[in-house]
Amino acid sequence: MPGETPKTNSAISELESAIQRYTHALTKLEDTSSSGSIPFWQIYLFMWAVESQSYSLMRYVSSKVGSSRSPSKEIVLEVLTARDTVQAELTNQSQIPTGSLIKVNDLDNRLKQETNKITTVVDLTEWHSILNPKVDAWWWFFKPPKHRWDYLDWLWKILTVVFLTSSLSLTVDISSRFLSGGPDTLGAFFSATQSVLTLLAGRSALTKPGQESIKRALTRLNIPQYFWEEVSCGIAFSLFLISITFRLSLPQIAVFYKNLGDRYTSKNPPQYAAAISSYKQALTLNPDYIEPHYELGRVYEKLQDHEKALAEYKIAVQDDIDRAYNNLGRRYIIDKKYYQASSLLLTGLILNENDEVRYYLLKNLGWARLKQNRYAEAKKRLEEAINLDNTKAPAYCLLAQVLEEAGDNNTAIIMENWRYCFLYASSFNIDEDKWIDQARQRLDTGLNKQLPNKQ
Repeated sequence: MPGETPKTNSAISELESAIQRYTHALTKLEDTSSSGSIPFWQIYLFMWAVESQSYSLMRYVSSKVGSSRSPSKEIVLEVLTARDTVQAELTNQSQIPTGSLIKVNDLDNRLKQETNKITTVVDLTEWHSILNPKVDAWWWFFKPPKHRWDYLDWLWKILTVVFLTSSLSLTVDISSRFLSGGPDTLGAFFSATQSVLTLLAGRSALTKPGQESIKRALTRLNIPQYFWEEVSCGIAFSLFLISITFRLSLPQIAVFYKNLGDRYTSKNPPQYAAAISSYKQALTLNPDYIEPHYELGRVYEKLQDHEKALAEYKIAVQDDIDRAYNNLGRRYIIDKKYYQASSLLLTGLILNENDEVRYYLLKNLGWARLKQNRYAEAKKRLEEAINLDNTKAPAYCLLAQVLEEAGDNNTAIIMENWRYCFLYASSFNIDEDKWIDQARQRLDTGLNKQLPNKQ
């Protein structure tokens, strides 16, 4: 051609050579099958060739079947690198022959038809870090065809965020409950474990580095890419189930802390500070759990913190804890609120069928009636208490006082009750300790001088 130089001819020759290499590599790719399966027409044709004993036709079909294998990575990469060479030669051309442009365009259209094969065999993103292709090298940026499972990816992503957000909210709630009740080893372990799991899952699913980590892990596990969103959602859902299960188990954990407090109070000597901490932790984990209120009332009463004891007993009574009726009634007697005490104790008797608790309810009701000067009723209630348990001192001590103040003439019965009071009473009980002193005085008086009869 006029105006062409040997250098130009050489460049054109190299371009044509690159195009031929591209054509050859692309043809090899086209001759492969995207799935590796044998087309039905080839099976039918081969069967017909066997029946007709046409050996030439059998050889032809066999050659076609052999060429229908799945493409290898080498074949795919050969095509793509051949296209790189073509592009490099096109860039070097000062004048590109029209025929060459048409050939390249036709070949590119054919290459685009093989997108499924290419993306199925090779993950092109893995080669980007090695070859560092330019943005305009579109053949290195083929995207895999959208799998039918991918159409719901938007839903799985939304659910993943919902599950992770819910897990985070539950974790904050659980951690705040454990920590607000005062830090302890078990609570710190529970809250730390839950927090770490949630934060790790959230970081993995919601941050770019985390998402890359998940992708690498799923790739190593040979999980297809179209299942990645489903797997991520499954992980988030599993974490949500763990969180909600843990949240629902807080009432059981609260029972554990209440029992732990009971063990502290039963030690010798009792560890009241640790018991208070355990009971408060139980209430923090389950505010609807009333038993710890009653136990706190008992501890505060032993520590002579009567205001706090009264407040805890009042809460316990709201849930009809029969023992709380007894203890609150006793506090009202000490505070000289006898009518309030009597009302509570009568309600407690209606609710309770346990003999031990009924003993104390009857004893305290007899005490309240004594303070109200209702001696006959006081005597009746105290005798009922003694019938339930004749080895406890309080009912004897109070019955002796009732008989004295009622002016009973049977000194022997009075002295007998004082003797039993003195015999069974314990100095470790604040009420009984007072009555021991009274019993001693009465018994000493009875030994030296007959008690005067009260009218």
